[in-house]
Amino acid sequence: MLKKALLVMVAVAFLCVPALAGDRPEFDAVGDDSANYFNDAIKALVVANNPWNTNSDFPWDPDAGWGERFVNPAQLTADICFPNYLSALTQWRRTALYTWNIVLQMDPQSDLDINIVDCVVKHNSQTVFGENPLEGADQTGRYQLPDGTPVFNPGANPQVTVTAYPGPYAVFGFNAPFVLTNRTQGGLYLVPFDRLPYTSKALWEEGLVAVMPEYGNGWPLSAGDMLQVDVLIPPINTVDLRYGADNVLIKYVGITGTIFTP
Repeated sequence: MLKKALLVMVAVAFLCVPALAGDRPEFDAVGDDSANYFNDAIKALVVANNPWNTNSDFPWDPDAGWGERFVNPAQLTADICFPNYLSALTQWRRTALYTWNIVLQMDPQSDLDINIVDCVVKHNSQTVFGENPLEGADQTGRYQLPDGTPVFNPGANPQVTVTAYPGPYAVFGFNAPFVLTNRTQGGLYLVPFDRLPYTSKALWEEGLVAVMPEYGNGWPLSAGDMLQVDVLIPPINTVDLRYGADNVLIKYVGITGTIFTP
């Protein structure tokens, strides 16, 4: 009887192990991950150890509604924050929708960081490095009254929605898209990742966290599944904003051996 009980305990212990494989940092973006404009020394280290990031361009298939793409709401022009980079401008008091579709190359074994690099400047400014009072960097949702009083309006900030779509190797039952859950960085509260407002400043990267989906709060994500990141600019937006194809990256811990390439 004791021997049988020990065997049961060992079996349960194995079932509780998240994955019988090594885990490693991974990131995905639109197109060739290794050529992303915003890659730095850390991402270069990931590419060096995860060579599939150099084979990561998944052309958009309009019939399947799957692949990688950036849908810009205006013509791409020279970005005023980042040299030799193209982005789409949304002026203040204009509404617009930016969309990134990104294919995951590994099975996630962690929450997913939704990193967004922004170019946020005062209206009609032609530089992020302002020298005069009415030019240079700014913050979304912030403005000043005529007497100089600073005001922050949460409703004037960009709103983010993150939706998961099944790929060619999605888990059984994952047949329709679902909206992910956001884990707030402060407090670790759970809220729907549906038109979630966030504030951004100047040319800095902002980090939002999506909860790793599991049975009960969606479907586990697999290599080849696609995330759609929508950034909606509300009509009461107070700044000029720019985003391009490389401005959104998805970072997570992936399970070794779960590789998906074109």
